[in-house]
Amino acid sequence: LGLYQCIFLHMSTAQRKLQAEIDKTTKKVVEGIEDFHELLQKYEETTVPSHKEKVESELKKEIKKLQRLRDQIKTWQTSNDIKDKDQLQD
Repeated sequence: LGLYQCIFLHMSTAQRKLQAEIDKTTKKVVEGIEDFHELLQKYEETTVPSHKEKVESELKKEIKKLQRLRDQIKTWQTSNDIKDKDQLQD
């Protein structure tokens, strides 16, 4: 293989890895939102104060996880490595 072919293959491998990471992160966001809604429902239905505190703590952890994922997506949105940013807009 020539130098340009090697560079092209490396770039497309890197692009595939990046796309796989974006897909994985998108899936985590969807799952995180579902988990958050389930926890919120538990929180609203719980009347036992100690259980309510536990669920509240879990809600906070889920929010922090979603915020980290959001920050990663924002980083990708400003990156020049990603040409098609439509997937990151949702």
